[in-house]
Amino acid sequence: MELRSCGGRFWDGLGESVEIEDIFIYPMMKSSDLARSAWPPTRHMLVPQKFVGEDTSRIADEAPSTWQYLQAHGPYLDRRASRIYRNRPRLSIFGVGEYTFAPWKVAISGFYKRLEFSVMGSVEEKPVLLDDTCYFLPLASRGDADTVASLLHSDLAQGFLRSRIFWDAKRPITAGLLCSLNLAAVADRLGVTLPSADR
Repeated sequence: MELRSCGGRFWDGLGESVEIEDIFIYPMMKSSDLARSAWPPTRHMLVPQKFVGEDTSRIADEAPSTWQYLQAHGPYLDRRASRIYRNRPRLSIFGVGEYTFAPWKVAISGFYKRLEFSVMGSVEEKPVLLDDTCYFLPLASRGDADTVASLLHSDLAQGFLRSRIFWDAKRPITAGLLCSLNLAAVADRLGVTLPSADR
């Protein structure tokens, strides 16, 4: 499902050249990419669903080469043991929803030991997706993303978060840590209007 672009072609993790339609392919970044400020992304992700439980058989009509590729590699996906895939359409994924495809995001790596938030837009009109080692807020515009990033980089927010981080942990930045910050309260204290979707 993770592809790399090289020489004008996509390559999968098995070292195979992949020639499929781009309708279900999205640019992707991992924690290491965020840490290196790697832009534009060189990784891509094949995403068969827009929401959890969506019927994947539609891919056969919308992108037949993609469907053929997924069917050929289906046994790898069939071996996933997690209960989350039971009674779901074949080729299902999890952790996907409307937020995944937001055109702008403010993101941070969970693994790297610094409180640095990155503003990310779309690439060639496609939203950049993040793997599960990253955390992000979905936003509608560049202005909203810049506002949220400035709040998260403020002394007030940084001081609050730093006082609660265990830097020796394998993943020092956690969802619990980030959710403990009341971004609306930070905005109020700083006299900044927070984008309404993030209150």
